[in-house]
Amino acid sequence: MPFFTDSNTNPANYAPLQQLATDLANNTVARYNWITPDQYNDMHSSLSGGFTYNGVHYTGDQAAIAEGDNFLSIVVPEIEASQAFQNNGMIEIWYDESEGGDTSTYNIPEIIISPDAKGNAYDVTELLTHSADLLTQEEIFQLGQCLGASCTSPNLSAFFKPGTIPDGVPEPASLVLLAAGLLGTGFVRRRRG
Repeated sequence: MPFFTDSNTNPANYAPLQQLATDLANNTVARYNWITPDQYNDMHSSLSGGFTYNGVHYTGDQAAIAEGDNFLSIVVPEIEASQAFQNNGMIEIWYDESEGGDTSTYNIPEIIISPDAKGNAYDVTELLTHSADLLTQEEIFQLGQCLGASCTSPNLSAFFKPGTIPDGVPEPASLVLLAAGLLGTGFVRRRRG
């Protein structure tokens, strides 16, 4: 999203992260929102002096992780408290790379938070790729037939209560993606309606 011209140059589609709180409070948040933490909140880079989190001072990789965890501890509850989230919303947190390599040998964490999710730290054991995310978003937003590689992928329905993502599912009030590892701080939104 950050690299598409209509997303990163059109003020109607891109806003600084501070705008998200206002949009959530006023229930004017878009149906699709992509949040990209900055370099010090995306678990990639640590502040040169380290980071103190919950009374413990961290340096190096531990500081980078603590900074990202701190960011999530602020933004996730803010989203969860919104009407948009509570009305069939979803927060999806994923990472763009693994430690050790970017092959199918390594797993990349993905966390789904939704009132419609199975909950209780449900663990999907099926091998999924980012194509599963794409297919699920195509189904949620009723974009018609699947595009490209996502056509042969399973969707993310294993994460949800049965019937949550059927063919022809109604659009949720909001879908929020938290993506680690991309540049910039802000969020991309798609207008309602």
